[in-house]
Amino acid sequence: MGIKKTLLEDIAKELNVSKTLVSMVINGKGDAYGISKKTQEKVLAKAGEMEYTPNVFARALRTGKSHLIALLVADISNPFYSNIAKYVEKELASKGYNLMICSTDENVEREEKLISLFAEQHMIDGLIIATTNTSGEYFKKERLRNFPIVFIDRYLPDIESNYVVANNYQGSLEITELLIQKGCKNILALNITPSHISSLTERVKGYKDALKKHDISFKDENLLEISFDNIQNDVKEKLTKRLKQGQKIDAIYTLNNHIATACLNVFNEIGFDAKKEGVYFASFDNISLFDFVKPNIISVSQPLEQIGIEAANLALHLIDSKGMDASTFKKIVLPTSIISRD
Repeated sequence: MGIKKTLLEDIAKELNVSKTLVSMVINGKGDAYGISKKTQEKVLAKAGEMEYTPNVFARALRTGKSHLIALLVADISNPFYSNIAKYVEKELASKGYNLMICSTDENVEREEKLISLFAEQHMIDGLIIATTNTSGEYFKKERLRNFPIVFIDRYLPDIESNYVVANNYQGSLEITELLIQKGCKNILALNITPSHISSLTERVKGYKDALKKHDISFKDENLLEISFDNIQNDVKEKLTKRLKQGQKIDAIYTLNNHIATACLNVFNEIGFDAKKEGVYFASFDNISLFDFVKPNIISVSQPLEQIGIEAANLALHLIDSKGMDASTFKKIVLPTSIISRD
C-alpha cells in the first residue's frame, strides 16, 4: 500500500483553518489577501512538516502557469541534443523554470502527439523543439498559433517563427572548401533522413555550392542518403559498395555525427585505413569522441551552449510577452567553426 499524499485539506485540518486560506498561502497570495505573517509562517511550516508537494499540473490549470517548459528533440542520445538540453535546463533553472525532455525519434506522429498532450492540455508554459514536420501547417492550429514556441536546430521555411539555429549552410560550405583546398575533388557526402529538414538541406546546399565555386562537377552517386532508422547497416551497405567502385574517393564528409560514428565502425569492420588510402574524413557536428579516434576527423563545431542559452531565454521572453506583435519574430543564426585535426 502506497504512502498517502498530503493534500491541502489535510494541512487545513491540522491547523483548524480553511482549505482556501492554505491554498492562498502556498500559492504566495497571503499578503494580497491580508493573511498575517504569523499565520503564513504556520501554514508553510506545517506544509513542510507534512511533506506537502504541490500538483504542478493542477496548479497550472488554476493559475495559468506551470513554470515548466518542454524540449522535444529528434534523439536525446545524440550528444548534439543532450548537450543543448543541459544548457537549456541550466538557464531555465536560474530563472525558476523546470525542463521536460522528450525524444520524437524523427517521427511526425509522435511529435504531434506529444505537443498535443503538453501544449494543448496546458501542461507547459512554452515549447522548444527540433521539429521533424515537413510543413508549418500543424503549428498554425488555433491552440498553437500564439503559444510560445522556439524552434532549434531546424525551422520550417513556410511559416514565420522564432528560432535559434547554427549557420548550417556556411559551416558546410567552409568544410567542403577546406577539403578542396587540400586537393580533394571527389568528395563523398553522406546525408541522413529525414533529408527535408532545414539544417540538412542547407548543409547539402553548402556542399554543392562549394563544389560549384571551385568548378567541380557534382555527381549524384557522391551523395548517399542514410536512413535514421537503420544508420549502422545502411552506412555499411552503401559506403562499402561506394568504396569498392572504381573511381577513387578523396574525402568522406558526413552531414551528421551519428553517421560519422557509423563510418568509424565500418572502417574498423572492413579494415579500411583512410590515412593509408589518402582519404580525408570530415563531419558536420563535433563530439568529444573525435579527439581520440583515427583517422583524424575535420569537423564543424556548433555553438551548443549559446544555442541552449538563447533558446531558453527566447522561450521565457515569449512566455512573458503573451500578445506580442507577431511581426517581431526573432530569428537567431549563430556562426559555426572548423576544427581541423591534421
